[in-house]
Amino acid sequence: MSFENLELKNFRGFGESVYKIDSFTLITGKNGSGKSSILEALHLILKFRSFRTSSTNSLINYASDSFQVRCLKNSQILSVEKKKKAKLIRKGYPKDFDKFKTLPLLINNFSLSFLETNKETRTSFLDYFMFHVKHHYLEEHKKFKKILSSRNRALKNKDEDQIILWTKLLTTQSEILNNQRKEIFNKIISSIPSFLNELPLNKKWKEISLNLSFNFQKGWKGESLVEALRESYIEDLEKGYTTIGPQKFDLDIKIFGNNSSNILSRGEQKLLILLVFLSFGNFFSNIQDKEVIYLIDDLPSELDEENLALALQALKKTKQQKIISSVKNIENIKFDSVIDL
Repeated sequence: MSFENLELKNFRGFGESVYKIDSFTLITGKNGSGKSSILEALHLILKFRSFRTSSTNSLINYASDSFQVRCLKNSQILSVEKKKKAKLIRKGYPKDFDKFKTLPLLINNFSLSFLETNKETRTSFLDYFMFHVKHHYLEEHKKFKKILSSRNRALKNKDEDQIILWTKLLTTQSEILNNQRKEIFNKIISSIPSFLNELPLNKKWKEISLNLSFNFQKGWKGESLVEALRESYIEDLEKGYTTIGPQKFDLDIKIFGNNSSNILSRGEQKLLILLVFLSFGNFFSNIQDKEVIYLIDDLPSELDEENLALALQALKKTKQQKIISSVKNIENIKFDSVIDL
């Protein structure tokens, strides 16, 4: 189940264009030629939103008052259309269409922040992944955010009765969220070594993969959140917000016990991110009725010749659909189709 073609009409800088999309597709062209826009259009078909902007009006070609994105996917014609000052219109989608059934994994130069000490990008990705894996996770996550917001408001107002009420609800909802995260992330962590071992890595990257560690951090110390919240109560009251809990969770990634930024170059960090995302994608695609599509923008950027070759071989070995972009043509590997803009 994958994209077979893509039709663009007045989308971004495109007039009317039709492109063939295969299992392993390369998009080439100069900067500003529309490579990222094609990836954006594919993402829009799956998620009904752009990964570059929150304004769908900005996707309309400046010379038009509407756009249309159509594609053939799994022998179905799907279409997304938008007129200025009107809502996004979807056509061809079945009534029971599940937008969490397909996981588009986007990798671009901004993905380098995935390994940074500031964990916002990393935790956002992890929650995004969980939305697709666990059917009820999104609903439980929303419940938690509302309860957390209410407790924070009570802390700010120093309303003791409300703090007690929302703390009880917070601990219950936190356990639900934490149990779901722990279940999935521990499974993924245990599956990564065998997955990486199957990839055509060189000696250096085999050594890195053997010394790569992942540690799920739930967001508080100790087993009991009730006890942890009791200990942090004075600090929470002073700051006016909840300082511990599932909102502080993380996936700690180390190489030889150190942060990757202390050991790897930027290009090597990008390759590591690709390998991690491939591991997550492999786990997801093994779930019944789930599929992954990799959207990789400007793959060669930051990568030297050797690491680019490793990245391409790793991508080639995966069974899921891959659409990548590059300023220059990529030789020494066979793509199923090439879009030259």
